[in-house]
Amino acid sequence: MRYPIEFKYRFEVLIPLQDNEGYPFPWSKIERVGNTLMGRFEGCRSQPFAPHLGLWRYRGTVYREDLLLFTVDAPRSDESLEWMLAYKKRLKRQFKQVEIYLAVTELLWL
Repeated sequence: MRYPIEFKYRFEVLIPLQDNEGYPFPWSKIERVGNTLMGRFEGCRSQPFAPHLGLWRYRGTVYREDLLLFTVDAPRSDESLEWMLAYKKRLKRQFKQVEIYLAVTELLWL
């Protein structure tokens, strides 16, 4: 028996829940990320009640952040990659971050 197979990318984006001074971002700003991803790729996932803890070093200082993971399964195409890279740049500006974690994995969807 043949199975319907589709190749996709899975993108994972970690969004900070607080600004650089430790003040929480308005929830509407966090929701906008999900709405943007859903609008572009017709769906996304997050676990808002299970934030991630990020620890990272920048210029000799260790930072601690509460983060929310958004996951998107998208068509496996250059267009998807280019859109996500451009969106990462926008997120860095919007959240005033030195870096935004964006990972991509190739998937075989059955």
